[in-house]
Amino acid sequence: MEKKVVWIKLALVVVLALSMATFTGCKRKQPPLQPEYTGQTGQQTGTGSGTGLPDVDVSRILFDKATGLQPIYFDYDKYNIRPDQVATINQNADKIKKALAQAPNTYILIEGHCDERGTQEYNMALGERRALAVRDYLINLGVPGQNLLTISYGEERPVDPGHNEAAWAKNRRAEFSQGRAQ
Repeated sequence: MEKKVVWIKLALVVVLALSMATFTGCKRKQPPLQPEYTGQTGQQTGTGSGTGLPDVDVSRILFDKATGLQPIYFDYDKYNIRPDQVATINQNADKIKKALAQAPNTYILIEGHCDERGTQEYNMALGERRALAVRDYLINLGVPGQNLLTISYGEERPVDPGHNEAAWAKNRRAEFSQGRAQ
């Protein structure tokens, strides 16, 4: 009888250890900040009061790729502006300020993108944080925030369809589009 109790206790310990290893070892890293995500693709901000972003009906703006503005690239799983991207974002800020001086009702859409790794929800959140990081940086450089909108495409619009580090590095980016309210 004593041997049976020992085997049962041993079996319980093994089952508990395996279940703990399964649940803790396979947990996927979650982003530290979760913007609102409704499950739709291309989540856009800047359409509501109290958000600190402009009140504009974005459905009335037709966006085209902004000519002359260069993409901003990010490290894996990061949304901070890299030191090697500072000159590019400074040049973009100067071009945006000149364009807004000539046409104040112009809006710049900052698109956040990710590589294919991670869940769709995680990449949508990370893309949004990247777009907002670029927006905040541009505002600190003197670009009027009321003319800046953000959107996250997550992993949905890769520049390079490859499945390697070179392709992923190109896909971790923020790009710019430009439009006018109609």
